[in-house]
Amino acid sequence: MHRTFIIGSIIGGAMLVFAGMAMPGAVSATVTTATAAAATTATTAAKLQYGAWLPFWQAKVGQQDVAIHLASLNEVSPFSYEIGNNGALIDSLHIAGGAWDGWMSAVRDMGVKIIPTIAWFDSDGIEKLLSSTKSRQAEEDKITSLAVANKFDGIDIDFESMYPATKPYYSLFIQGLAMRLHPLGKTVTCTVVPRTPPDSLYAVVPTSTILYAEDYTALNKYCDEVRIMAYDQGTIDLKLDASKGNGTLYAPVADPDWVEKVLQLALKSINPKKIMLGVPTYGYEWEASWANGKTTYQRVRAFDYFDAMSRAISLGIVPTRNNAGELSFTFSSSTYIAEPPILVSQVSSTEPAILKNPDPNATTTFFVSFPDAQSEFDKVKLAEQYGLRGVIFFKANGGMDPGIWNMIGPN
Repeated sequence: MHRTFIIGSIIGGAMLVFAGMAMPGAVSATVTTATAAAATTATTAAKLQYGAWLPFWQAKVGQQDVAIHLASLNEVSPFSYEIGNNGALIDSLHIAGGAWDGWMSAVRDMGVKIIPTIAWFDSDGIEKLLSSTKSRQAEEDKITSLAVANKFDGIDIDFESMYPATKPYYSLFIQGLAMRLHPLGKTVTCTVVPRTPPDSLYAVVPTSTILYAEDYTALNKYCDEVRIMAYDQGTIDLKLDASKGNGTLYAPVADPDWVEKVLQLALKSINPKKIMLGVPTYGYEWEASWANGKTTYQRVRAFDYFDAMSRAISLGIVPTRNNAGELSFTFSSSTYIAEPPILVSQVSSTEPAILKNPDPNATTTFFVSFPDAQSEFDKVKLAEQYGLRGVIFFKANGGMDPGIWNMIGPN
């Protein structure tokens, strides 16, 4: 009799199983030459569908950002609902309160679909609810009633941190939603974490089975859209770390070379006409250090485009494009921020040049890497190249490079 043990944690969407806002006005005129070049080629991307997530924690500016750019969008997903105890739907944006009625009316008048997101990140809670036929079907009914009552065009399911053992129940859940929503003319959208190919994820590819929490084949069958969150790359791709991060700082939010790998893996199971490529409009600040042949990255905070540009301007720095296609800059500080282990990673590397001669009065080198319109256009080109359904931005909150809207143009 074999016994299965779970070793470690979920890494890059996979688990091994072994048997046995800064003020935008201050920098709104800062648009790179590359951004302008991307805008001139907007017509090449016209055939793609475009969407954006609107975060509940930046609701007001998100509302405004979407309202101003409705002509550029085909769909919008208020990141609005969460799931609480016993499957209760939590209306984090207070959509039911009436304050959103005028906004939603304007969105519908422009022919833009409203597909709110239901997000859940509780591994145990997800498995408990979905593994019970009674509670799973009750949740499907509850979500269907929500979509009907609010005249939503569909529902986006964003369940993250799921256990691999939850996979069959999650598939049944998506199937159940499709059976309920499709006859009503409403879409079922599934948002999934990216999968890095095993030969890029591991130094030695395991001979054991690698299990995932989502069944891509089932999602391809029942979902109208599969949104791949192709971001938060960091240092997860060992091959790219070695080729691009050896002797330089490399911790992008989404290198197109990595995004392409993620897409190629997904396309083995999912129809390209169902895939919406999730593209980040934010980047990260890292504390970077080097010792004994390893570069250590400690993630400090997220930066929107305007925040990052404001920080660079305040330091008298002009960001430059790095080898991941993002804008970046470094600066030294006497401040050191201790980060929890989950936000710290190390990669083998020769000493990055920027760390060889640190400021003698500083204790820490900070590295900021973030996207602009040109780096977003690189992902749009990938979406076109692979014949995808479209691109969805995370997130519309007034903080992205305004050149992005110019790039995609009217829908």
